[in-house]
Amino acid sequence: MLDQVRDALNGIKAPDGQGLVDAGYVQGLDEDDGIVRLVLEAPADRVKALVPLKAAVDKAVRAVEGVKGTRIITTTQRPPAAAQGSPAAATAVPQGSAAPERRPPTDAKLPRPARHVMGVASGKGGVGKSTTAYNIGVALAQDGLRVGILDADIYGPSVPLLSGLGPDAKPDLDDQKRMIPLQAHGLEMMSIGFLVPADSATVWRGPMVQNALFQLYGSTLWGGGEGLDVLIVDLPPGTGDIQLSLAQQSALDSAIIVTTPQDLALIDALKAVSMLEKVSTRVLGVVENMSHFVCPDCGSLHRIFGEGAAEHLKDRKNLSVIGEVPLSMPIRKGADEGAPVVLDAEAGPERDAYIAIKSTLKPLMMA
Repeated sequence: MLDQVRDALNGIKAPDGQGLVDAGYVQGLDEDDGIVRLVLEAPADRVKALVPLKAAVDKAVRAVEGVKGTRIITTTQRPPAAAQGSPAAATAVPQGSAAPERRPPTDAKLPRPARHVMGVASGKGGVGKSTTAYNIGVALAQDGLRVGILDADIYGPSVPLLSGLGPDAKPDLDDQKRMIPLQAHGLEMMSIGFLVPADSATVWRGPMVQNALFQLYGSTLWGGGEGLDVLIVDLPPGTGDIQLSLAQQSALDSAIIVTTPQDLALIDALKAVSMLEKVSTRVLGVVENMSHFVCPDCGSLHRIFGEGAAEHLKDRKNLSVIGEVPLSMPIRKGADEGAPVVLDAEAGPERDAYIAIKSTLKPLMMA
């Protein structure tokens, strides 16, 4: 089917006379159960043409036999300077066009999907940020709040696994082409992992990632169009474009930092705090994950990864430690199986840790 789709797309001509595929306008073309997914990438000087071009692409693809629907993400992009001499670059941008890299203005405002939007950030990967974000979200939903989670890690999405829905779950569209969020454990959720194959690497440049995220954030029908009480944004690790863009566009009201106890994690967590401070995002506190391990045989408490990172952050940045989560098999197992430990009444201290964090955060968020 994809060969027929490519032929249909090449029937639509770019300004240089080539078909869209040959001209490099189509990226990430994929098909799953009749749903065709692609990124429509146009030069920055043709941003106004993207809306009618997307409509033409949608019509052409749907006309191919066997196609049941489309998922089209639009973006603009300038090729890297080092690649501008390559044939692919020459076809992607009309000759003579300066094609400045498109970045949203810092005073732009994304739509408000919730009364409160909280980012969950970390300076480095592997600290349990996504698992923490998901369990906090489920705990808030148990209190009767309308809660959503946006997986903002475009390169390494975790929500499909954490939710138990898996990457085969796909969002439906309403009559205005807005994505209807998927639901599990009382949460509404959206992730790029629901739109691209699980075994397909997202090889996108910065502005493509940024624009894809803005569409996930702003083109999702959160709360049936009425919005949510809380939207948790599971931010990617680091201090890059996504974090800065969301904060600059007033998309984040606050954030928490997740770290592990060792000094290596502390160094990067400090960078994350500094970045959020520079863009005037309120940091509510620090969660120390994998804080300790309790031996199931003897009951002894072991600080496997050291101790004190969260306390150092408290001392250096005047941040409160809002919770310590143990290193625990039930937490890991629940994350891998799509069964959040906060719903497991037998989980004991693991569940209690997330409930305590939720109880601390709730009044801070709603203040």
